[in-house]
Amino acid sequence: MNIGISILLSLLLGLLAFLKKALTIPALILAVIFSIFIANYGGLTSFIILLVVFLGSIITKVFNKSKKSEKRKLIQIISNVGIGTLSLIIFKITRDNLYLLIYASVMAESLADTLASDIGTLSKKEPINILTLKKGEKGLSGNISMLGLTASLIGSILIALIYYIGIERNITSLIIITLSGFLGSIIDSILGSAIQVKYKCEKCNKITEKKEHCGKKTNYYKGIKWIDNNLVNLLSNLIIFIILNYSLI
Repeated sequence: MNIGISILLSLLLGLLAFLKKALTIPALILAVIFSIFIANYGGLTSFIILLVVFLGSIITKVFNKSKKSEKRKLIQIISNVGIGTLSLIIFKITRDNLYLLIYASVMAESLADTLASDIGTLSKKEPINILTLKKGEKGLSGNISMLGLTASLIGSILIALIYYIGIERNITSLIIITLSGFLGSIIDSILGSAIQVKYKCEKCNKITEKKEHCGKKTNYYKGIKWIDNNLVNLLSNLIIFIILNYSLI
């Protein structure tokens, strides 16, 4: 895509994010920069994929009132879009269409994880921990529900269809992107359960991912202290990138 059009579309996306108060200023600047790379190197379809992932994170929070509408920070942009942007930079250098496929797969994982998290908490049934299979709290990393898994699969299929229509009408690629997005979401849940740091609130005894709860500082409960949800998201994207990069060459 022409650099001028790439900048224009990215600024419009940035304006939308600004009006929705979806990002902090540093995160907004980085998101626009990433968007320019994505649109310029990956073309219109790649930009549309980015737009759908962004809109997905906004729309689901509108319907899910239990989710606080906090502005996304710099690290969250890196965690959810960084690997995808890297894929298109490699595509620009190598002109290997594999990295267009990897970009779509990584972004499918980002959307799948967002939908699983935001829509999954709307389930009337208690979620279960993906590793222990014991019932757990809604919204806690590592806990899954049938509604969340379904939303995750739908998100993956959506990105796969956009890629199929706009870039490559290939059933194999459609399946790869769908499975990659869904698998990435599962990997995210496994990492969230196994290694992500968790805290416990002294006041209500609730397990949480926050350092503060009920207006008080929480106590360390389990997990690796420096691995939070943002790093888990980044690791999930990176794992999908590595799996596809070495299995499809």
